[in-house]
Amino acid sequence: MTVFRLMCCLVMSVLAFPAFAEKRVALVIGNGAYQQVTPLKNARNDGTLIAESFRRTGFEVTEAYDLDEDAMGVAVDAFLASASQADVAAVYYAGHGVQVNGENYLVPVDAKLSTENALARDSIALSQLTEGLTRVPIALIFLDACRDNPFVDLLQGAGSRSAGGTRGLAVVRPEGDMLVAFATLPNTTASDGTGRNSPFAVALSRHIPAGGAEVSVMMKRVTADVMAETGGAQRPQQLTQMQKEFYFVPGQSDTAPKTEQEVRSLLSVYPARVTAGEEISIVSDIDAGCRPAFFALSAGGKITLLPAEYFAVHPMHGGQTRYEISPGSQYALVVEPEDEKGVMRVGYFCDPGLAKDDPARLQLLRDILVQVNDGVDEGTSADGTTPFQSRPVEIF
Repeated sequence: MTVFRLMCCLVMSVLAFPAFAEKRVALVIGNGAYQQVTPLKNARNDGTLIAESFRRTGFEVTEAYDLDEDAMGVAVDAFLASASQADVAAVYYAGHGVQVNGENYLVPVDAKLSTENALARDSIALSQLTEGLTRVPIALIFLDACRDNPFVDLLQGAGSRSAGGTRGLAVVRPEGDMLVAFATLPNTTASDGTGRNSPFAVALSRHIPAGGAEVSVMMKRVTADVMAETGGAQRPQQLTQMQKEFYFVPGQSDTAPKTEQEVRSLLSVYPARVTAGEEISIVSDIDAGCRPAFFALSAGGKITLLPAEYFAVHPMHGGQTRYEISPGSQYALVVEPEDEKGVMRVGYFCDPGLAKDDPARLQLLRDILVQVNDGVDEGTSADGTTPFQSRPVEIF
């Protein structure tokens, strides 16, 4: 595996969140346990990640996961009732979405969708949310949907006129001070992610609590992150006619540090499958208290250490630091013909600062690699002192 050298610099900045005068409410839905089609493994993970970001910025959050038709209707109705008394209402939906005749539908986990009529009957029309939130002073809807949607195939098989091979959601026209953000452009698909979270959820969770950016500007930064992580294959879109400005966290950052629970390290490794001559990209947002030691563990158990000085390093809000090796740049990791085939796992652990030949460090590394070799995505060493994360990449 070839590694190109890069220069790095580091400046740390941290945030403290103020109290919020408005009444803020949010609904988070993560539908992944679909009964008729292949489940989405990350929808629940994405929901919990975004719910925490909302809470950190003053929202009262209702979380709901793997909802059938009845439960989804009840959750939406209850939220719209509470939103009518709020100053700001936000919705995040992770799951399948389908469009028919220009109308978007959010799909419960028990949906069969054998016909277009069944779609309208068994799903939640997005227009229910947009119309129900028009009277809220500020409304924000984030749709992490249309993940290579298999329901389109079912509709086409049933003779649907309008499914027509398009797998994304249709354009909407928000009214009033409302923003609707799609994980990807209309009529295109979004990624469920190769790790624990989708690229859109990772980017949102990074920027919602960052502070100082108006929401439309924040979404431009989310778009840039998702495009970078997906190599341009996925481009989020925001649609809005908002005249008011909204800040999840207004003003500039100060020097109050975050606790370990308030800032969560995130690791993304992509693509999921590579062959000789192709590049592996790594993006990892690391807590301020962690000095990462990166590694690659081959299918046969060979360990290759990837020192942090080989990564581009960028300071981020919230006390985190991004370590990045991106495609198409001098920072690339290239798969060589002699690299072992099979599932390799790429990850990092928080280096305790021991000498490289210190027996305690070697034992720590062995313990972590045993867990990584067993397919563990994240955890700690046996003594609970050293966090680590890893992600699989298949070399074929």
